[in-house]
Amino acid sequence: MMNTATLIPLDDAGDCLLSFFEDEPSADGWYNISHDGGHFVATRVMQRKGKHTGGAKQKEDIDICFDSLYTAALRKGLKDTKRGTAMTDFILAGMMKLYAAHGDLGGYISDHIERKQRNLYARKKRFRRKAYLNKWNYFVTFTFDDAKHTPETFRKKLRKCLSNLHTRRGWRYMGVFEYSPEKGRIHFHALAYIPDGQMFGNIEEKQSYSPQAGKMRTRRENSFFADAFGVNDFAEIDETALTYGHTVEYILKYIEKQGERIVYSRGVPTVICKKLTATDIITEFVHYGCETYLLFDDILNWERDIMHYKPKQMTMIDLICNPPWAA
Repeated sequence: MMNTATLIPLDDAGDCLLSFFEDEPSADGWYNISHDGGHFVATRVMQRKGKHTGGAKQKEDIDICFDSLYTAALRKGLKDTKRGTAMTDFILAGMMKLYAAHGDLGGYISDHIERKQRNLYARKKRFRRKAYLNKWNYFVTFTFDDAKHTPETFRKKLRKCLSNLHTRRGWRYMGVFEYSPEKGRIHFHALAYIPDGQMFGNIEEKQSYSPQAGKMRTRRENSFFADAFGVNDFAEIDETALTYGHTVEYILKYIEKQGERIVYSRGVPTVICKKLTATDIITEFVHYGCETYLLFDDILNWERDIMHYKPKQMTMIDLICNPPWAA
């Protein structure tokens, strides 16, 4: 019997991987397609170099201490620059109280700050790819109300509520919690896709004072979320407008400044694996050492290719009957 063992997953396969064969393939074949904010771009479907072994490394007490101080430094706006090492100094001062006998505390902090920065780059890259590849029609903001929740229950119950709406009404979302610099009040900002006819609650226009703008502004409040969580805003967005990119960067700044995790619903792909021909490709260029292909704007359709996309896997049968390097 033919072996159909899975060889490679085709979703989120990464950018720069080892090809199947040394011979240069033709332009026709399988590609991982993403969106860079302006155009669809693609990289060849390739085999991963090496294997991932083992699970996540168990954190030690010193790692937990570092993470706590790193997050505190971010929220204080501390950074290491060419002119100073404010973040390193802050973390070092805190860790010296518990780990003064550590052999190389300065080296440990330097290495872990560098690791955090690499992880941040990867998270922001993944967020942008998801944001620009998928379709969104609302920029939503939920504000913590201490008369209804504690900060902990606000996080937990809001995430549970959005998860239920994803399952039952097809909502999709990606966003981040943040603490306002003025009062330290927690908010949740997200891009959301709400299918036609699946809005829960009624939308009403409300007037409120914006500390950032220093004036009154109109927001579109959802009655259900107002009752359950407090002040909220369901601002409609147009994915083709220039403000769409500004909205993406607005959310990303909280990831960088406060070290918050990104909250994703299921069903928000990062890349789409699809078979392409030479006629789908405009040109080829090198991006961070990897061959990348610029595609025509009509290469993917939201309804056909993205909305119901499920990650595929390539099996031995696929390799024999429908190889990725052949049309």
